[in-house]
Amino acid sequence: MHREQIELRYSDSDQMGVVYHANYFSFFEIGRTKLLASFGIDYYEIEQRGYVFPVREVDCTYFKSIVLGETIFCDTTITELSKVKIAFEHVLINDQGEVKAKGHTAIVSVKKDGFTIAKMDQHLPDVYAIKHQI
Repeated sequence: MHREQIELRYSDSDQMGVVYHANYFSFFEIGRTKLLASFGIDYYEIEQRGYVFPVREVDCTYFKSIVLGETIFCDTTITELSKVKIAFEHVLINDQGEVKAKGHTAIVSVKKDGFTIAKMDQHLPDVYAIKHQI
């Protein structure tokens, strides 16, 4: 599990200071990219090698609004890593332990040129090797 503090910006919220619901997905993206970075995986470097990870699945269950001024963390865990897909679970939680939302995302490995599936064990073995560390 990786915990990343989310910096809330004024532009994330409406006039009442409530964070807009679609921004939760950006928080999930921060969580998954920072988790992968903790394993030494850099999205930009992967892209330079000719591969990208588009989002295939995403969902979010909202429990309580996030408001400006709160300290929010995104706890992210890899729940599945296959030859073509990495799935993540996310929990948005404040510093008081209140769970604000839970979500799931899944990304797939594809060739940047043509967007065809790229099996990680063959094309991105360094990414696939994470499987043995989770």
